Amino acid sequence: MDHCASVLLAFPEAKEITENYVYHKTAQQHVQKVERLIKENTATFSGLAAQLLEHVNPAINSISYLALLQTLLSRDKAPQTNQPLLSAITTFLMTFDPRQIRYVGTTLSNLLTTVGEGEIFPASVAVDLLATALLRIDPTGSMLTSHHISLVNLAYLTDNIEPIRPVIEKTIVFYPGIKSSSDGRYLCDMQLPPPAYITPDTGLTTKLNSSAVLQYDLLCGLCFIARSSWQKAFDALERVISYPTKDGVCSNIMAKAHNKWVLVGLLLTGKTPTVPALAWQGAQKIYGTLGKPYTSIGTAFEQETAETLKAEFETLGQQFWAEEGNLGLMRLVLAHYQRWKIVGLRDIYTKISLAQIRTITQSAETGTPLATEAEVLELVLGMIQDGMLNGVVEQPEGQPAYLTFLSPTEELSEAEFGAKMLQTAQRIKNLEPIVKATNERLGTSREYLRHLVRDSKNKDKDPGFVGFDHSIEDEDLMSGVLGP
Repeated sequence: MDHCASVLLAFPEAKEITENYVYHKTAQQHVQKVERLIKENTATFSGLAAQLLEHVNPAINSISYLALLQTLLSRDKAPQTNQPLLSAITTFLMTFDPRQIRYVGTTLSNLLTTVGEGEIFPASVAVDLLATALLRIDPTGSMLTSHHISLVNLAYLTDNIEPIRPVIEKTIVFYPGIKSSSDGRYLCDMQLPPPAYITPDTGLTTKLNSSAVLQYDLLCGLCFIARSSWQKAFDALERVISYPTKDGVCSNIMAKAHNKWVLVGLLLTGKTPTVPALAWQGAQKIYGTLGKPYTSIGTAFEQETAETLKAEFETLGQQFWAEEGNLGLMRLVLAHYQRWKIVGLRDIYTKISLAQIRTITQSAETGTPLATEAEVLELVLGMIQDGMLNGVVEQPEGQPAYLTFLSPTEELSEAEFGAKMLQTAQRIKNLEPIVKATNERLGTSREYLRHLVRDSKNKDKDPGFVGFDHSIEDEDLMSGVLGP
């Protein structure tokens, strides 16, 4: 017991090590000693693991604590009933030292995989723990890992989406396989960009293929749809349909995302979105062919009557939309048709009575006007509350109620302006490590260095020359973006 404890507690607190080189060597040696301890004293260590947990601080001795958890999990046939073990795992994932665990990435990944399977914890707890752990490993949230995909899949399938929003709302800019220079810096350097320490070699992620990346963004889009976050859903789905593909092919995931993207675009803006130019031409043609039912819905939504839109929906039937997995979205599109028609009235009126609104707009759910003025009032007030409509309903005594459209360009109050400035400043600050990592990556890129040389030569020939050398191939620009 004493010998095991002395080895496990030997790693000093981070504040006692000021040099990265010393920390690096100390961490490597500590991992080796712990592994040797387990190998040479397997039975003894296994028997004492539960007791030893009580003496090890997961925030200070993360490597040792993780080794104890691994030992206990490997011997316990029903960990989901072992409350002390579940409590220990929970404490560890919420408090581990993100610097120290870089040296035991494979072991940590095994634990995250176990939790992500959703069998030892209730799904809501597992999702919360995984999200917390991923943000401890990479606070910027800019690196996609294999654990992100497990997390978002579990969250979506079990409808536990709120805990993962801090993860999926981050902007992914790095993927496993990206070459990132560490400039000789050690693994423990807290200034390292995520791709320099979250790699298949460190074990903190596995390699990801293109299908996995597409699946992640599609699942993010589905999660945002489930929470009616239309802009974020639209952006996530657009990343899928714009994904660079070889020879312009289009995967089933991309086609599925396109159809949902069209419907989400209608909900978001009231208009059929245009496939971005970034999408490869071959994929655009496939979208046009496979997505005809959806573009027809878009055309009817924008240009036709509520009755026509209703007919477009009913022609294919509810079974078609259900098999496509889009019945819920289609019902929302029908419900939003009248909403967007009301929003469009602001281009014509500054004020309009509710009676007029009832007369000139119809519901696509029924193909007819709303039955009463009270229903119009309820709809308009709901739009105002949701932030879809910038206006107020006024009801002068003895006179018909009317809607007044407010200007969308009203000046911000001093407090609102200050809050927006603070948000902007924080976003810029959050981008600093990403910009730094990108510059480092460009600094070691053969294609970029070749561009700089050509650029320099061109400037020598023509002092007025500004811009990129267009002889760089598209393939060069895309090289290294994704791993195999």
